[in-house]
Amino acid sequence: MSGHDTLLSHDYDGIKEYDNNLPLWWLGLFWLTIFFSAGYVLYYHYGPGPSAEQVLALQVEIAEKERLARMPQTAEPASVEQALLKLASNTEALAAGKQVYDTRCLACHAAQGQGLVGPNLTDDFWIHGGKITDVKRIVEEGVLAKGMLAWKALLSERELDSVVAYIWSLHGSNPPNPKAPEGAHVPR
Repeated sequence: MSGHDTLLSHDYDGIKEYDNNLPLWWLGLFWLTIFFSAGYVLYYHYGPGPSAEQVLALQVEIAEKERLARMPQTAEPASVEQALLKLASNTEALAAGKQVYDTRCLACHAAQGQGLVGPNLTDDFWIHGGKITDVKRIVEEGVLAKGMLAWKALLSERELDSVVAYIWSLHGSNPPNPKAPEGAHVPR
């Protein structure tokens, strides 16, 4: 220890301390954080800086623009139906849809779509409409009264479309032990 260190006279459980000055680099950082925080408060709370609400509104606007950019340019029901029907014959989309189905839908609709808790997806009987756009609407919005989740918030648009195409492709596959028909008869 150097000669300018002074040992203080008090004692805490056998621990003694020196009366040293703090290092200059530590004091500099300490004062820098105080000045920075004062500037931050003045800029963001009282000055021209954006408020938390403005930042959130901007981020929501950017996310909405990105979502609209990912959507198909034509939003007419006929073109959506045609796009989904075209997707139902795309092997890559069906493989992606099967993956989503196996992780999200299998528990209620069984491995081959024959139905368990949920209805049979392979026959001509539909509870909520038998068009491919009806299937998409049900997957997106769910049927809370029957225990089906709304998947729109949990899946991307691509995942939604691919799982709808996969469900549509299950028609007529005649799986073993199918659930009894439910709903109206809607032949394809």
